[in-house]
Amino acid sequence: MKKYVLTLFALILFAGASCQEKIDIEKEKAAIKAVLEAETDAFLSKDFDRLAATYIQDETNIRLSAGKSGYGYGVGWEEIGSGFKEYFENNPEQSTDKYVKTNVKIKVYKESAWAINDETVYDSEGEISLKMIGVRFLEKVDGEWKIVYLSVVYTSSYEEEIEEIEEEAENETEETE
Repeated sequence: MKKYVLTLFALILFAGASCQEKIDIEKEKAAIKAVLEAETDAFLSKDFDRLAATYIQDETNIRLSAGKSGYGYGVGWEEIGSGFKEYFENNPEQSTDKYVKTNVKIKVYKESAWAINDETVYDSEGEISLKMIGVRFLEKVDGEWKIVYLSVVYTSSYEEEIEEIEEEAENETEETE
């Protein structure tokens, strides 16, 4: 009898483990990339409703940005969303910039994910106007991926500082020769 109970227990355990829903990682990554692109497109179009649809709109939402000139930190969709609205109101024309995401890395869990990528912004003449690294945490809400955390480091602001330092060093070298 003990042997049958152990066998039955093992079968139930095996059946339960094999019935768990499998995550299609590539499908989820594609869905996450679509959210990232939708967020960027809505930002460039100054379309607040489409932008807001890519975010979790509660007090857990966080936005952090940093560059050579300082940093910004917002907590809660009320604060973050009003920041986007204010920016759109002060800059109502659609942007002609082009954001290109490279080195995209995504890690998917059952109900959450993170994505990190380099972003280069090109102006209307095709010149690089900004470089940054973007990090987003996402959660699945009603079957759809939503951004709950956004962090942006404006790396080009530091590149400008390095160029200034290199230029100063060159000038000092020329003066001492």
